[in-house]
Amino acid sequence: MATVAPLRAEDPTSALLSRIAAVDPGLTSYRADVAFDVGLKSFPYLRRSLHGAAYFKRPARMELVFNDLPGFAHAFSNVYVGLGTPTDWEKKFEISSAEDVIEGQAVRHLILTPRRVDRRLRAVDVYVDREVALPSRIVWHYKDGTIDLRQQFGKIDGHDLIVAQQSEIRLPAVHAFANAKITNYAINVEVDDRIFGLHGASP
Repeated sequence: MATVAPLRAEDPTSALLSRIAAVDPGLTSYRADVAFDVGLKSFPYLRRSLHGAAYFKRPARMELVFNDLPGFAHAFSNVYVGLGTPTDWEKKFEISSAEDVIEGQAVRHLILTPRRVDRRLRAVDVYVDREVALPSRIVWHYKDGTIDLRQQFGKIDGHDLIVAQQSEIRLPAVHAFANAKITNYAINVEVDDRIFGLHGASP
């Protein structure tokens, strides 16, 4: 008599990736307005408001196009699109996970380690929102500093989408912040493929 092997439980890392990948299959594209308040926390203490448009198209295309962008703010643009989408992560990173205790609760987060040896980037921590299953915090760990991005979500036309971001950049050449508001979403619209590919490198 044949025996049936018991089903193996999905490992925590795969389970978390599967949860993210399954989010909102009905969202195929969007365009939105982005307003950034950006500035340097070190000399010369510059501060500016920037405006642009964010674009997304499945499976893994994201782009942020600014109307005008001063040199010191290029890092903010790369933060928005540099990690890409979960669909693309496995091409660039070895993915594992670890458990933290946050406010008395066990919270598992993803750890993305570059597949190719990187001169600066060591790893990326991705914390996933319990309710919407989207990254609520992303921390890039470099040899010489960090970039810490936090995201808030809102319900727009039945879709959970980013409505605000706060990021802090601590690198030898720059100590800066960027606070963004994302508004005026146009959901599942035509997006020209020529828009993408303006930022090929990670932040």
